[in-house]
Amino acid sequence: MDTNRRSDLESPSTRRHLPRDGRRAFTLTELLVVLATLGILAVLLLPALASSTQPGSAKSFQCVNNMRQLGLAWLLYANDNHDRLVSNSDDSVVPGANKQFNWICPFGVTLDWSASQKNTNTLYLTVNSPVLGVALIGNYVANSVNIFVCPADKYLSAPQRVFAAAGWSSRMRSCSMNGAMGDGSKWFAPGNGGNWPAFYNAKKLTDLHNPGPANCWVIMDEHPDSDDDATFYINPADAASGTSDYKFTELPGSMHNKGSGMVYADGHSEVHVWNGSVDTPPVVYQTYVQNVSVIGDTSALNDLAWLAQHTPQN
Repeated sequence: MDTNRRSDLESPSTRRHLPRDGRRAFTLTELLVVLATLGILAVLLLPALASSTQPGSAKSFQCVNNMRQLGLAWLLYANDNHDRLVSNSDDSVVPGANKQFNWICPFGVTLDWSASQKNTNTLYLTVNSPVLGVALIGNYVANSVNIFVCPADKYLSAPQRVFAAAGWSSRMRSCSMNGAMGDGSKWFAPGNGGNWPAFYNAKKLTDLHNPGPANCWVIMDEHPDSDDDATFYINPADAASGTSDYKFTELPGSMHNKGSGMVYADGHSEVHVWNGSVDTPPVVYQTYVQNVSVIGDTSALNDLAWLAQHTPQN
């Protein structure tokens, strides 16, 4: 018999009673110390937590989520149509192009700074009508028309501000699709007098290899003064030194402290911050501000090159 067992050497008064699972419980003093430590940490972190919940940050988070949903709708359409990308027409007239079927905003619906219903009629985002046209992505967004508007975009035309009681807080959309994505009527098309390369157009998901899907942007917020149709153009040649005129054909959005919400072909989204000045001007309610030269603004030139490098070439 083992006469040196622990229970034989301890008196009942000194023996500690452990929980049945063998673990030691916290004492009241230890719990008070932990709570006090957490309280001190909360006080120290409060300024950081407050700054992270400022309106700008919350709006950026919401914008990224909106873009993620738009990207998912874009991918679902392609998956349901044998990898073919949704049609993406602008307002150009190209023979043979059926502009009545477009990702959103059927042909002729361009934003401006007037009181026209084309700025506020959200039916153009989801419509399926033989008269108005067909917004092909409409079935994939579950009528969530708010995802087409950047939460930081509260810009209204003067007539809309006069009639603000109608409930307008923005125009119907702030985003545009990469002009190199999808079939349709294109401003740059060779048959339309354009001089951009014919390979500048991805029609299927399998066309996205230069660069790959994770580096090809699909939808992006556009600058309110530049936003007209639902297509955004950037020439990939702008990424090659000495081969471009160094102009932004259209201006990217910059409503998140010089940042723009965007989604990529693999479905991930972000707010990309631009560093230039000429490509991030304030909103002055001018119609169709385009062809902005970046000469003299090195940071803007880098922004232009980045955007071009993230545009697909076949």
